[in-house]
Amino acid sequence: MFIMKNLVLMSILGGCALAAAAQTAPDNQTVQITGPTLRIEAPSHYHRVRADEAYDYLRSYSLSNGMTLDLFYRGQQLYAEVQGQGRHAIVATSTHDFVAMDRQLKMTINLHGSDDASGELIMVVPQHQLANGAVAGERVLMFAFR
Repeated sequence: MFIMKNLVLMSILGGCALAAAAQTAPDNQTVQITGPTLRIEAPSHYHRVRADEAYDYLRSYSLSNGMTLDLFYRGQQLYAEVQGQGRHAIVATSTHDFVAMDRQLKMTINLHGSDDASGELIMVVPQHQLANGAVAGERVLMFAFR
C-alpha cells in the first residue's frame, strides 16, 4: 500500500514538473503542429462541362465562413468565383467534383433538390499583408457548404 501511494505521488509530482518546465521554455522556441496537407492537384482526367450538363450547378452557394461561391458560364467556359476574388475556369473531374485549371479552387458539390446542396470547397488564399505590417503566406483552406 505504501509503495502504491508513493508511485501515485511520484506520478503527480512528475506531471507538475513537466508542466512547470513547459511554462518556462524560452520565448524564441516554437512548436510545429503538423496534420494532413490540403493540396489542389492538376487533374489527370477531366472534361469541359457543357452548359446543359452544368445547368443544375449554376447558382450561388453559401460557405461556412459566410462567403459565397458562384458558378456561372461565360461563353463556352464554366467558372467559379468566391465573393469577388476573381473568377477561375473550372472543369469536371467526376460527376460532382470540379477543379480550377489554375489549381486555386477544388470543390465537391452534392445537389439535394432544386435549392439545397452540400459539399466542400478547397481554396488557395494568396500571400497578403496584415494590418500590423506582417505578411501572411499563401494558405490552402477548406470550407463547407451550408
